[in-house]
Amino acid sequence: MTEAVSPAVAGNFRDPFVGHLPGYLAASEATAPGRPVQEVYDAALVKQWRTLLDSPASQDERLAHTFLERHPSLLPGAYSVDGDSGHPAFPMAVISKPKLPGLSDREPDFMWLATDSESLYPILIEIETPHKKWFHGDRAEIHSQFTHAQGQLAEWRAWFNRGHNRSAFLEHYEIPHELAGRRLAPRFVLIYGRRDNYANSRRRQDKRAELARTDERLMSFDRLTPAKNSVLYSCVRKEQDGYRLVAVPPCLTIFNDGEDYQQVSGWEEALDACLDMARPRREYLRRQLRLLTENPDAYVQTEGGLRVRRPQWL
Repeated sequence: MTEAVSPAVAGNFRDPFVGHLPGYLAASEATAPGRPVQEVYDAALVKQWRTLLDSPASQDERLAHTFLERHPSLLPGAYSVDGDSGHPAFPMAVISKPKLPGLSDREPDFMWLATDSESLYPILIEIETPHKKWFHGDRAEIHSQFTHAQGQLAEWRAWFNRGHNRSAFLEHYEIPHELAGRRLAPRFVLIYGRRDNYANSRRRQDKRAELARTDERLMSFDRLTPAKNSVLYSCVRKEQDGYRLVAVPPCLTIFNDGEDYQQVSGWEEALDACLDMARPRREYLRRQLRLLTENPDAYVQTEGGLRVRRPQWL
């Protein structure tokens, strides 16, 4: 049965829930219970994201934050910001409002724990609003709002460089042994303002290009677009007893390896809250996730005396 969604809320980012994609449910039902078509989801997401950016509602940073929780593929860093790693982020999710142990000031908005064969990259992301300015008036003078926002990145950098904070970080986020031994290389991302505040001025473009430090990435909200393999990632929060789901995207697709999902709880509640996902698809994922979390090797087979799991997207 299809949940009814009033046409009146098509342009409303608060009702029935933030992240609603007008018209996408029909496309989801067309493939359910099988995997949805990522390109269809991406197109619907980009359209609604741009509508939000251009609306007065985007002045509310909390609203943008909640939208991004429901659609984490828009957030840069799942495969690092230093290249294009082929390794998935841990724990197959972006972390919302991540704490830095012992730091009482404002936490990052989001964090990816990206990896490659040598390094673990905590990608700490600060979002402001698309209405904030990079520069004052008609001048090429950096706006004080931007300076303040960039200062937040410096505070997080200083935290990682103090004492035993790095080991405390690995313990707090329950980093698996095989990842904890890799080089810890934090990166800091600021998502701020719109491109039109500097795009028409060569002087502003040149000045903006010199603002980022080596481990920083500065970008406007216009730059956020769905990343590759975005169907794989949800959004979680780190609580005392582990990771708990905040939201799953309407296009969620999972691996047939339970180890990727055992660290996270709250799957059934998050699936129930994802009204852009067709009911048969939600029920299918609920069964698969229950199977995989109870028996991580459910898809392992014995072939010629060897235990083999053939990678599969479900």
